[in-house]
Amino acid sequence: MVAYNNFPTNFDINRALELANLSNEAYAQYKAWQNKQNWKLPNGYALESSLDAVYEKDNMPLGFIASKLQDIYIVWRGTQDIEEWIEDAKFDQIKCSFLNNSEKVAQGFDQMYVTGDAKVDSPQKIVMDYLVKLAAGSYKNLWITGHSLGGALAILNACDIVANTIHTDASIYSFAAPRVGDANFATTFDNTVGISWRVVNSNDEIPRLPPDYCPPILHTFHYEHVNRSFPITFGNSWNLVKDHSIEGYISQLEQLKTSNQVTT
Repeated sequence: MVAYNNFPTNFDINRALELANLSNEAYAQYKAWQNKQNWKLPNGYALESSLDAVYEKDNMPLGFIASKLQDIYIVWRGTQDIEEWIEDAKFDQIKCSFLNNSEKVAQGFDQMYVTGDAKVDSPQKIVMDYLVKLAAGSYKNLWITGHSLGGALAILNACDIVANTIHTDASIYSFAAPRVGDANFATTFDNTVGISWRVVNSNDEIPRLPPDYCPPILHTFHYEHVNRSFPITFGNSWNLVKDHSIEGYISQLEQLKTSNQVTT
């Protein structure tokens, strides 16, 4: 057990809670789309754009871009079903589509990020087109966030933005994010993105995927987490769904805000 009288440098518990709740809103957006219902953000936030994905020949919301006062938020959704997440991840590695060196990332994550079709632009293009119109100095903070698969997409997006646009001040808080790429990608990310926190429940299995060496026997692909980990603990390691849920992450962060302790 490790207890902190104060949170680590640069970790903002209030911001983490705000971004965790926005990550939860990405699920609400998707459910509303499924049920053909209207969806709107909480009071104070303005929707700038929806991030749509191509999935099994259909187009569906994968998150959104929002603004509030002088802050901009890019929010990525995870999958609704953990088995679907594992199936869709495609742990084979390919060269990262937006970096110029030897960085490799999970095929499934990269493809979801960059794939569009005749009906809708790729999520990457939607974000980049928005940022082209967003002048430097016209906002105070640019935040990127996501839960689960959304955390992986947020990591890709944060690296892409800082490496390839004028918006080098983008910051990221992810929740339950898996490993995204190899050691070269992790090094590039860590050297590129200034503020980056991965909030991880010690009882959550998803952040342990893909394995460091994948497949475990052949060791064909090597994976490494990006910095920095902010460990929390809730659940009992017996309930995969609850231990991974964004609601559980929000609840534990609220408790930590009150107690100002981190347990590992």
